[in-house]
Amino acid sequence: MSLRSSPVRSTVVPAIVLAGLLHLGARRYLGASPAVAYFLAINLTAYPLWAIDKRQARKGGFRVPEWTLHLVSLAGGGVGAVVAMRTLRHKTKKRAFSLVHPALAALSVAALGLALMGTPGSG
Repeated sequence: MSLRSSPVRSTVVPAIVLAGLLHLGARRYLGASPAVAYFLAINLTAYPLWAIDKRQARKGGFRVPEWTLHLVSLAGGGVGAVVAMRTLRHKTKKRAFSLVHPALAALSVAALGLALMGTPGSG
């Protein structure tokens, strides 16, 4: 299946599956709380999506839809997106990305902090 045939099936569905597996792994093997497991999973899912988009951009192939990248950041993957932006040097000149994704990263870190503050035995 290529990005050309179905960007949703070839990006969003695998991202959801990857995030789910990472979440389960973090819970089971790291003993992470649900909030920490989610934060790790969504951010470790964001990075490969950006890497795929960068690779496709270099190859001139069909790209990961921008709404997918925004959606993953909005879902809490802003930190992974910002790390990908900086390390891959991808989408750093697009204003919608350079302003929105760092803000979403800050919000997701703040949300994680609030979740951990409300978790018994976390502080």
